[in-house]
Amino acid sequence: MNHEFDAIRTLFQQRVPFKQSFTSIANGDDASVHCIPQGMELVISTDAAVAGIHWPLDTPLHIAGARAVHASLSDLAAMGAKPAWIWLSVLAENNDALIAMSHGIVESCLTHHIELAGGDTVRSPNNAINVTVGGLVPKGSAMTRTSAQQGDEVWLLGDLGLSTAGLKQWQSGDINGKFVPHFQTIQPLYPQGITLREMGIQSCLDISDGLLQDANHLCHGSDLGFSIELTNIQSLDSYQQLLPHFGAEESLNMVLAGGEDYALLFTANPSLHNQLEVLGAHKLGHCIKGHHVQLTHDDQVIDYDVKGFDHFA
Repeated sequence: MNHEFDAIRTLFQQRVPFKQSFTSIANGDDASVHCIPQGMELVISTDAAVAGIHWPLDTPLHIAGARAVHASLSDLAAMGAKPAWIWLSVLAENNDALIAMSHGIVESCLTHHIELAGGDTVRSPNNAINVTVGGLVPKGSAMTRTSAQQGDEVWLLGDLGLSTAGLKQWQSGDINGKFVPHFQTIQPLYPQGITLREMGIQSCLDISDGLLQDANHLCHGSDLGFSIELTNIQSLDSYQQLLPHFGAEESLNMVLAGGEDYALLFTANPSLHNQLEVLGAHKLGHCIKGHHVQLTHDDQVIDYDVKGFDHFA
């Protein structure tokens, strides 16, 4: 397979034939053209995933391809958007790498019924994937980082620390470790994000760089602080899963600062407390005056020294 356009057609276009009803000009032209249904708004996010940075170099590339797509879909989940389109730039060391990444990408598109609206392939010294996703929300309803309110409770939907534990096992050579599947497979929580939006939740983000680091983004965006109770963290099912394998201190650090969880962190009026518990969400704390996250134990502020993922550290 030597011709770029043959590769694009064979590996991507022919394998993802689905087209949204409101796409006017689909994949195959210089650009795609899309109508936005009346009363809806377009939500767009873009992310890069690079070998050796976002996945270990020995990760199977079909897994890397799926992870790249799912990580981007998680951004739509945080906004309460329904995925509709994806655009890709795939950078591959060789044809075999391109084929392998395409398998994971195509499988993800088919699983989530997303239109592959366009993209590009490039030979590169390093394998990498840039993903742009587009989704739809009813006008004026997208959840944001700037909408938390004083008096809100702070909630979590999803797991924390399990992906970090899986990466640790993988890198130590324990490729069949209990937590490795949590690292390999990202579950984008966009159905849950849509449910939260429909419940009236206004403030939300997905946790990709660690709970405490990303919680501070919500604080800064909404100009308030969070008080997160340690006992609520310790009662999380994910913490309890980690505890027998890594001990209390390392398990806590994984939960508070582990990256690539893709859980949803959001704030909600206390009137929604019972509904959120039924949904499977876990209350972590509440909003307070201030600009940062504080960790408490029995309502007493405690010191902590953990940091989330830094792309330029």
